[in-house]
Amino acid sequence: MKIFSLQLISRMSFRIRLFLGLILPVIAIQGISISHQALDQKAHFIEGLQTERDLALHFVSEALARPMWDYDSIQIEGLVQSILNEGRTARVQIFDASGTPLYEQQKPDYHPAADDLQASRQITYAIGDQLHVLGTLELTHTLSTVKKLLNKDLLGHIGSSLFVLFMIGLVIYLVLQRLSRPIEALTQTLIDMRHDDFDGPIPGLERRDEIGLMAQALHQLSQNKLEVAELRDQNDESARRANRRINRALQSTRDGVLLVDETGEVVLCNPNAEQFFGDAQVGRQLNLHSWLPENLASHTEETIKKNESFSFETTTTHNRSQQRLNLLVRGGPIRDEHGHYLGAMLLASDHSDQARQAERVRFLAEHDSLTGLPNRRLMEQTLTTWLQDDSDEVSILLADLDHFKQINDTLGHPAGDALLQVVARKFEACTSSYVTAARLGGDEFAILVRGNDSQKRMSNIANRLVEEMAQPQEVNGQVLHTGMSAGIATLSGPQSTPSEGIRRADLALYEAKRGGRGMVEIFHEDLETIIKRKSLLERELRAALTEGDIRPVFQIQTDLGSGQIIGFETLARWHHRQLGSISPAEFIPIAEDSGLIRDLTYQIMIQAFHTAARWHDAGFQGRVAVNLSPKLFGTQVDEFVNDCLFETNCPASAVEAEITETVVLASGQSALREIQALQELGVTVALDDFGMGYSSLSYLQKFPVDKIKVDAAFVSKLPESEETRAIVSAIAKLGHALGMRVTGEGAETDEHRLLLKACGVDYLQGYFDGPPLTERAATARLFPGRQSRSLRG
Repeated sequence: MKIFSLQLISRMSFRIRLFLGLILPVIAIQGISISHQALDQKAHFIEGLQTERDLALHFVSEALARPMWDYDSIQIEGLVQSILNEGRTARVQIFDASGTPLYEQQKPDYHPAADDLQASRQITYAIGDQLHVLGTLELTHTLSTVKKLLNKDLLGHIGSSLFVLFMIGLVIYLVLQRLSRPIEALTQTLIDMRHDDFDGPIPGLERRDEIGLMAQALHQLSQNKLEVAELRDQNDESARRANRRINRALQSTRDGVLLVDETGEVVLCNPNAEQFFGDAQVGRQLNLHSWLPENLASHTEETIKKNESFSFETTTTHNRSQQRLNLLVRGGPIRDEHGHYLGAMLLASDHSDQARQAERVRFLAEHDSLTGLPNRRLMEQTLTTWLQDDSDEVSILLADLDHFKQINDTLGHPAGDALLQVVARKFEACTSSYVTAARLGGDEFAILVRGNDSQKRMSNIANRLVEEMAQPQEVNGQVLHTGMSAGIATLSGPQSTPSEGIRRADLALYEAKRGGRGMVEIFHEDLETIIKRKSLLERELRAALTEGDIRPVFQIQTDLGSGQIIGFETLARWHHRQLGSISPAEFIPIAEDSGLIRDLTYQIMIQAFHTAARWHDAGFQGRVAVNLSPKLFGTQVDEFVNDCLFETNCPASAVEAEITETVVLASGQSALREIQALQELGVTVALDDFGMGYSSLSYLQKFPVDKIKVDAAFVSKLPESEETRAIVSAIAKLGHALGMRVTGEGAETDEHRLLLKACGVDYLQGYFDGPPLTERAATARLFPGRQSRSLRG
């Protein structure tokens, strides 16, 4: 059988074998596609039926709860009948709580089958906090309707596939019919040449496709046969061998070799020369204008006429592949042994690969490999070039993504890279002849805009980009939440330098991020002063921490009922020798941004815990509160506090940790676990600045805290605002309901004290009890009549 099949195939024509080779894989692929579509359609139908069944279970069980509780059989029967009439449900069964069948009904035409879809759900009824299980609802769906739809859909697919196969086969047959005719003509020519019975023109020689190549090969074969015949007639064997070697070398070389006689007619042209030199062919006049630019062609012709050598690089189009070629063309005169001019020789070498490689290297050196945008180097070169034009100003935008490190850390660098590519396309969409975009590295991007109104146009671009990046970004099937901050600076004139513009834009970017992120800031001279002072304070803060210049003071907290001192809040104070007193509102954010907050907190906490331990040993039962920055969370802050307690031998019951709701908003569940760990140490946790920022009453359920501190902004408005008094009263009542104590911050007058007490607040903190005290003064206030030295000892 196998031999018979091989014989049958061998007897087929090339056209039929090619047709079968093309159409049979198409038929196989179409069959696989129909099978896959049928299986996929069946899965979708079954999935839809399951979804319909689950929805019916949910809604019917909810609807049956009340009738079953009331034993309303009429309503139960009506609900069952409605689900049988309106959906694909074939049978409904209801069981009581013990599993005893109560009710069963099915469609008249329903016949149970092994592949029926069945599901059940408990019927429950809630009274108050009690949930009563009344029974079980079971629904049965049949797949008969699905099978009918699948059969109908399958017949449709088969019909359309047969039509497609017919059309494909018809097209293939017509194409093969057209292609096979010139091949058959060439085949017949080969047969005639083999029998030395052909002396006519080669068919298809004028074509420029693969058929043309075959015809040219036959033409060359015919010429070779003539040359061989001539060589056989030559008596000089060495000359015959030399000619053969020369022709072989000319045929096999990668260069294009062309010879013209003294009249300009082509007398030798190897295959590559026919492709490199336009329409050059043996017997034709050399026409440089057909493939060279006009000025270069004229100059080369003049050089040839003067019998001079020449060399140049140019680009041309390959005659057959239509690819762009980068050619090095050299040429010069040919003379005999007496110096007489015989013609000229042209050599062409294809340097296209080297040119493309050089262009690729240049591109990679000036562009970002991930996004394809210009890199910092090209951006600075462009900025320098634009600044040379005195008539234009140039605006520079620097932007980086908010929370990009968090995306890399949580989702991985591939997700971060994909996001950067999405952002790059948004920046690239802004470019024009007067606008260019770049990626400087990491998540930092830049835009340059030139023109007299560049700053206005740049502001519009920046605001649009910031608004777009504030929206959720879908990246590779994931929805990423990020944002963008941007800084803008404007330069003009050749005296400006790119580094100055970038520095100013970077200052504006820093100010935008410091202002809350998701903002656009334009550089102004005041930023110089602000940044210089920040840099100065950061340097001085490092020195102050080294020398121990940051000292704590203690603000009294009193009980509004008894007036007794119940605790102190520790506040950091920094008195600089030259700059004077520096506010914590200024140096604490600098410590957070520069990574010094842990060292600062450590120094304040160690001093505060030593004081708390001494007061506790002297009999004080209150607590000393310290503020914990949100920057400390996520770094095992509970172990940090515990180490300080151990180092100072301070009991945890004498310490209170104050946090803000931004801790949980920034760190999520990890922060909640650390708060609980602090409480497990025995440290009291207070929620500071409640009522401001993101706070809401619902947050109190998420914060496992022991105390609420009402923000001073509310306390200051108590005398003149009835609404504020209502809010503070509500906070106090809610805190008490959750088992928390409530402190009012910023109380400065007796009226504040009375109103806080009237609102139900437990404790008071503020200048009403005096300014923050040094340890010595606080000790004297806490233990009047005792000498502070005895407490220190």
